[in-house]
Amino acid sequence: MNNPPDNIEMAVSQAIDSCFNAIDAGIMRLVVDLRFPELRQLPVAHLFAQALTTRYGDNWQGIFADAGSAALAQRDWTDITIKLRGINEGRRAIGDEKQAFLLVVPTSVELDQVEKLLALANDRPFILLNPQLENAEVGIGLSARRMRERFLSTFETAYYLQPLEQGFLWRCYPQLWQVWSEDECIKELTTKPSGEDLNRIFNRKTGKQTSFLDQLQSLFNALSR
Repeated sequence: MNNPPDNIEMAVSQAIDSCFNAIDAGIMRLVVDLRFPELRQLPVAHLFAQALTTRYGDNWQGIFADAGSAALAQRDWTDITIKLRGINEGRRAIGDEKQAFLLVVPTSVELDQVEKLLALANDRPFILLNPQLENAEVGIGLSARRMRERFLSTFETAYYLQPLEQGFLWRCYPQLWQVWSEDECIKELTTKPSGEDLNRIFNRKTGKQTSFLDQLQSLFNALSR
C-alpha cells in the first residue's frame, strides 16, 4: 500500500505506477488529476512520456490539445522519438500500430474531438493527464455539467491529489479515495467525495456543527445539479 507523496516528483511517480497497475488489471480509460494551481504541465507530461516509452517503445502516442503545444513538447523532449500530435489530427493521432495513448491537458472545448479519438482507440489504454474540463468558455449550465460527467463516467481515476484548506484528497489506484487531515487519514470512500461530503468529513473531525446556512447551501447545490 502506498503512502501519500512528500513532493510532486513522488506524486508523478505514483501516478505513473497507478496507471500501469490499472492497465494490467484490464482498465483502459484512465484519468490522472494533479490539482496544483501552479503545476508546470509539460515536465509532468514528459515523465509520463518517458515511462510510456520504457513500457511500449515507440508504439504509443502523445496527443496535445493543439498543434502548437505538440510542437513545443517535440522541441523540448529530445529523448522522445515519436511524432507528437495535436488532437485535431484525428486518425493520424490514433495509429493502428499504437498500443497506448496519452492525452495531455485536454479541455472541455475539445470534448467532441476526444470522444472521436476514444472511439478510434477502441479498447487500447487511453490516459487523460490533468484534464481541464471545467471551462467557463463552454458554459457552466446543467447541460455542460452533465456532458462532462457523462464523459468522465467512462474513465477510472487512476490518481488524484488535491490540496485542501484542512488537508488533502488523494486516490492512488487500486486504493480507495482517502481524505487526509495533516498526517492522518480520516476517511476512506469508494467514490470521489463531493465538496459537501468533504465539509462534513472535516467538520466531524473537528467537532464543528453544520450551520443552518451550510445546510441551505447544500440544499441549493443539490437542487442545482
